[in-house]
Amino acid sequence: YKLPDNVVIVAAGNRDSDKGVTYRMPMPLANRFIHLEMRADFTSWQNWAANKGIHKDVVGYLSFAKQDLYDFDNKGSSRAFATPRSWCFVSDLLKDEDNMDTDTQFNLVAGAIGEGLAVKFSAHRKVAGRMPEPSDILSGKVKDLQVKEISAMYSLTISMCYELKDSIDNKKVDNKKFHEMAENFFTYMMNNFETELVVMGAKIALKTYELPIEPTQLKNFDEFHKKYGKYIVEAGN
Repeated sequence: YKLPDNVVIVAAGNRDSDKGVTYRMPMPLANRFIHLEMRADFTSWQNWAANKGIHKDVVGYLSFAKQDLYDFDNKGSSRAFATPRSWCFVSDLLKDEDNMDTDTQFNLVAGAIGEGLAVKFSAHRKVAGRMPEPSDILSGKVKDLQVKEISAMYSLTISMCYELKDSIDNKKVDNKKFHEMAENFFTYMMNNFETELVVMGAKIALKTYELPIEPTQLKNFDEFHKKYGKYIVEAGN
């Protein structure tokens, strides 16, 4: 039987070293495959997470601590470790946090990604919780930032992008109001963030979340482009 030209067979498996219930493939069979080793890539995961509703605190923390997306150690004994899969478990737990106490939530998060990372993530959320509400920033109600903690600032940036995307995707605001919010987003970053974080925020808003921002609709675009345009181009490359 000859397979049609539009059929491609792909087989996925774990490496022998990953303790992943594997068996050694017979060499004649192995020779009939093209073998590619995959790795967890934060940028690819972030693009996926932006469109799948992964909790903003998870995306915000990992935007700051990219190395924590995947920390599997094949020599370790812990049954809980961080992978893109287990961070999705954490996201689901956070969405249901109103129905559980703090200790229960911590234990469940630790059961998903390991106790060490659960401590780091919990500490991050406590600081991030002291940041202004994204909606207050985007409405122009809040203009200053009191808590200058870098990981929390990453989360705040992600939260503002979430708010902008939700507002336009679900038609909560019209185009004019959306661009007023976007203008407050850029102004706030320019006034309170270091260059690196401003560039990251713009890149995430435009490329990851694909927000339909029209530069001609922003009063502060010329100022933003003058200060950060070359960095945005470099980051895109």
